Amino acid sequence: MKFRKKPVLVDAVQYTLGLEDGYACYAIDSGRFAGYHDKTALIPPAFRKEPAIKTLSGFEEIRADDWIITGASGNRYVCSPEEFTQTYEAADEPPHEDEAHAVIEREYRNAIMCIADPAGGESQWDSGCAYGIEFVLNTLGIKIEGVNANVNGN
Repeated sequence: MKFRKKPVLVDAVQYTLGLEDGYACYAIDSGRFAGYHDKTALIPPAFRKEPAIKTLSGFEEIRADDWIITGASGNRYVCSPEEFTQTYEAADEPPHEDEAHAVIEREYRNAIMCIADPAGGESQWDSGCAYGIEFVLNTLGIKIEGVNANVNGN
């Protein structure tokens, strides 16, 4: 039987200095692993070799291009850049910008038609509402051909 991973939003940040919880430490004379130590511990900098974060299974070393992922339950883990790009995609951006633009354009035109008074022969506009819609579109950076594409010379 096969299973698909449920879509879950996670927080992720690429490692930069200061995000570590501690360090993998090694003895200076022999290079022997001396254990993981919290970054607040008084350890000579020469012992600190690799940054590490605390995970459910203890400390895990992290490299400069690795990602630190915080899961839905708050647990953190390290993810390599290769695995990250294969597994995750940005959730901040609309996945289908062209489709979103088409929906906004259609709804804009519908709103404008509702504002117009076709019974008067000429359109009578509720200019406050029309300008409000145009303001929102301009704020979002959306230009609709023949509608707000030439507002303020844009």
